[in-house]
Amino acid sequence: MSPTAPVSGPALPEGTARPLLRLLLLLRVALHVIFAFLLGFGLLRFLLQDPERAHRTPVLPLVCALALVYLAGTVWEDRYARGRTRADPARGAWWWLGAVTLLWIGLVAHTQDFVWLLFPLIFLFLHLLPRVVGPVAVLALWAVAAFVPAWLHPESWGVAAAVGPAIGAVFAVATYYTYRALHAEVQHHRRIAAQLRATRQELAVSEHQAGRLEERERLSREIHDTVAQGLSSIVLVSRAADQSLRRGDTAGAARQLATIREAAVDNLAEARRFVRDLAAPALETDLPAALREVIRRVDTRQDSLGQPLAISLQLAGDVHRDLPEPISTAVVRVCQEALANVVKHAAADAAVVTLAVWDLELTLDVFDDGRGFDPDHTPPDSYGLRGLSRRLDSLGGTLTVESEPGEGTVLAVQIPLTSARPTPKEA
Repeated sequence: MSPTAPVSGPALPEGTARPLLRLLLLLRVALHVIFAFLLGFGLLRFLLQDPERAHRTPVLPLVCALALVYLAGTVWEDRYARGRTRADPARGAWWWLGAVTLLWIGLVAHTQDFVWLLFPLIFLFLHLLPRVVGPVAVLALWAVAAFVPAWLHPESWGVAAAVGPAIGAVFAVATYYTYRALHAEVQHHRRIAAQLRATRQELAVSEHQAGRLEERERLSREIHDTVAQGLSSIVLVSRAADQSLRRGDTAGAARQLATIREAAVDNLAEARRFVRDLAAPALETDLPAALREVIRRVDTRQDSLGQPLAISLQLAGDVHRDLPEPISTAVVRVCQEALANVVKHAAADAAVVTLAVWDLELTLDVFDDGRGFDPDHTPPDSYGLRGLSRRLDSLGGTLTVESEPGEGTVLAVQIPLTSARPTPKEA
């Protein structure tokens, strides 16, 4: 029931609300100290001025009663603010304020020594009463402090007895509203701090979810570009081997079984590395050698299927330059996916893979002389090309497909090799 609202709560920004919080706590303590000091000082002065009269008046009991009532109210409010009691002091605030006021008026009626308790009482009235009633009550308090002594003790009253309390009342009102402004500022910073914490938590959840989705996307690309393609090759070659056995071509079936065994061994090794590292299998050779291995596997599989495809590799620039592992892996995956699409859809007789590594960029072109297609009508389930585009986007690269029905297809990739090259997000 003191004029200071509870200021405990969420942590506030250092350097903004914390100094204000300390100031409000200081004002809170200062109010109680001032009330106790003025009450004790008034009693001491009264006793020293007229010790004999002190025994004939109820000043001492009134002082003790006022001290106990004020202390009970402040303790009650403090316990409620700390959560130690559920009894809301606001329910009895007006009764408490009325008791304090009546006890103070009783003291003023007996001696002017307690007039100066007017100042802490103004804080109480402005805090506990409605905004419209509070200023009127302050005028009433000042009238009590200024004119009750004039009515009961005219012999000792002077103009200063009215002007002094008026000046003190104005100062107390100004101090109170300054306190309210500081308190509103603290509450503002507290709300901002709560919003920042909530936003930070939402951002952390969003980043976690985005990270999970990104990781799932990456894993799906790697599985598609490694294990899925290997298993698809095994399925196709196994069907060809079954047909060879039905025709009695044991030599062809043996050759096809050897291809299946090699594909299974390679994909098992890749799957084990993939599970162990939860990442794309790192290249164990330089980029040209890795591309030659991809071409060799496609050649072997197509020969086993009886559908040979002449694939050549052309190199330009510094192809043996050390490249970042994500770029090398992306180039190999693009080559794998492009040749897989040539085999599945192009019905081509020949394909040319061209790798060029320059100072600022790397390019990879895969051309085939197949049936071609309309790039504007790519099937919606073409996951391979969409996955390659997302992989290249993460490297700041681009993927372009040029094709005309009956004139073959060119898949072109460009990847920047310098940080000075802007990524699509920065462009």
